Amino acid sequence: MFKNLRKFIEEHDKIAIFSHIYPDGDAVGSIIGLRELIKTSYPHKEVFGLGSNVQPFVSIVGELDEVSDDFIKESAAIIVDVANGERVEDQRFKLAKASFKIDHHIFVEKFTDEELVLTKRIATAEIIGELMMKEKLRTNKLGATALALGIITDSGRFRYDLTSGNTFSVMARLTNIGADLALINENLAKRSLADFKKRGHFLSNYETYENVIYIIVPYLKLQELDILPSEGSNYVNTYSNLDDYPLWATFFIEKDGRVFVELRSKNYNVQKVATLFGGGGHLKASGCRLENEARIADVLQQLTKAEELKDEV
Repeated sequence: MFKNLRKFIEEHDKIAIFSHIYPDGDAVGSIIGLRELIKTSYPHKEVFGLGSNVQPFVSIVGELDEVSDDFIKESAAIIVDVANGERVEDQRFKLAKASFKIDHHIFVEKFTDEELVLTKRIATAEIIGELMMKEKLRTNKLGATALALGIITDSGRFRYDLTSGNTFSVMARLTNIGADLALINENLAKRSLADFKKRGHFLSNYETYENVIYIIVPYLKLQELDILPSEGSNYVNTYSNLDDYPLWATFFIEKDGRVFVELRSKNYNVQKVATLFGGGGHLKASGCRLENEARIADVLQQLTKAEELKDEV
C-alpha cells in the first residue's frame, strides 16, 4: 500500500510539502509530521513544509517554512489532506517536477502524478503515521507531536466514527516516540473572554429549518467577533448532539457576499449535499462556498433531503 509513496520519497532529494487553504490541525500536523519523518529517515534530503502559520498550531509545532520558486521547480511536491487541486493553498505546487497526493477525503479529482487516498482513515496524519510504521521509517519528537495533533483534531479527540484500532495503534507508536500530548491538549483547550463572547453569539442566534439547526453570520458581525469567514469549522459543532436536529450548519458571509458553508450530521450524508454546491469532504462533515446569500435556502432544502446513512458506514 505504501511502497509507491516510499519510492517517490526516495527518488527525490528536494521535497516541498503543501496542504489546503485555511489549514486545520490535520493539515499542519501532516505537513510538519511528514517533513520531520523524511528528514529523520533521510538526513541528506532537503524537505520543507509550506503554508500559513496559524494559532494555536504554531505554539504546538512551530512555524511552517518559506521557499523560493526556484526550489519548488527543482523539487517533488507532496500534497497532503486535499481532495481537489484548487484548494491547495500554495498553487506553486504546479511548478514541481513531480507530485504525489496523500489524503483521506472522499475522492474528488486526480490532480497529481501519483496518489494514496485512504478514506477509512480518520486523518491524513494517521496515514503518515501508518507509513512510518509499515515501512519502518523514523521520526523525532516534533514529528510525532505533529502527527498526534493531526489525529487528535480530525478525530474530535477520538469521538468521530472513523476512529479505529488502527488510529490507536498509530497514536501508541507516536506516544512512545515522545509525542507531547500535554502540549497539544493545553494549547487546544485555551480559551479567552473573547472566545466566550463568540460562543455566546452562536448559542443565542441560531435558526431552525425542519430537522436542521443553523446560523447565518453576516460579514460585519464576523468582524465584530473577530472571526474569519473561513472559520466555520471551529464553531459548527456548537450545535452537535441535539436530539431533534441531526443536521447542523454554519453560513459565514464574506465581504464580497460569498458564503463559507460548513455542514455536519450524526447520520446523514452531507458530503453529497456539499458536492451539489461545488464542495466536498467527509460523509458526515463537509463544506462548500456559495456565490451569494440567496443560495442558503437551496442548501437547507437539500439538507432536509439528505440520504440517511446505514449503521455500517
